[in-house]
Amino acid sequence: MNLISFDSLPSTNEYLIDLSKKDANSWTVIHTKNQTKGKGYAGNEWKVAAGENLTFSFLLKTNYSFQEMIYFNEWISNVICLFIKRYGFETKVKWPNDIILNQKKVCGILIENHRSNKVMNSIIGIGLNVNQTDFNHLPKATSIQNVTDKKYDINEILTDLMSLFKDQYYILEEKKIELIHKTYLDNLFKKDVVSEFRLNGELINGIIRDVNDAGNLMIEINSVLKEFKHKEIELIF
Repeated sequence: MNLISFDSLPSTNEYLIDLSKKDANSWTVIHTKNQTKGKGYAGNEWKVAAGENLTFSFLLKTNYSFQEMIYFNEWISNVICLFIKRYGFETKVKWPNDIILNQKKVCGILIENHRSNKVMNSIIGIGLNVNQTDFNHLPKATSIQNVTDKKYDINEILTDLMSLFKDQYYILEEKKIELIHKTYLDNLFKKDVVSEFRLNGELINGIIRDVNDAGNLMIEINSVLKEFKHKEIELIF
């Protein structure tokens, strides 16, 4: 692991994207104590309290195709779930890749990819709420400290999490797609339970059943299985 740390940085992903285009190696990690212009999934902004949370990005170079990146996303989500479960609490993935702890968001993931010389360069940005306790402006957010009532060394968490990614990397490298997808479905938030959704401005009931090969969410509504892309439907929780 090649770790590069900053006191402040606009975006760890943007910095690492530039490095990846200059032949940076896999497992290059960019970490900052304060990310001032963090990006979330699908163009959302990821705001964190300076110095209280873990904000970093790391690079993986693989032979995955763009079509296979859905399983890359699932693998990343699975590893983070496994890591947080070590603290003794149920952890789930809210489709596509928000990590949920005690019914609230504790971690966000942003994966950005570019292909060069038949190599897929994947920049994985992770924002994990660790020691922040005030989420008055984000009622659906929480942190590890909020749940465990303990304060943590953020650098130690970064080291431990990256060690777990390396330990679990063989699953990704060997393309154990069925295992990745099964684990993801086992981790999927609200799967197989009646839940409330907002669709076209109206509240409806449905049951999350699966995520298909395109990465879209399959929801049973009135006994009919329907497919939804990101932001076409909103889970209410």
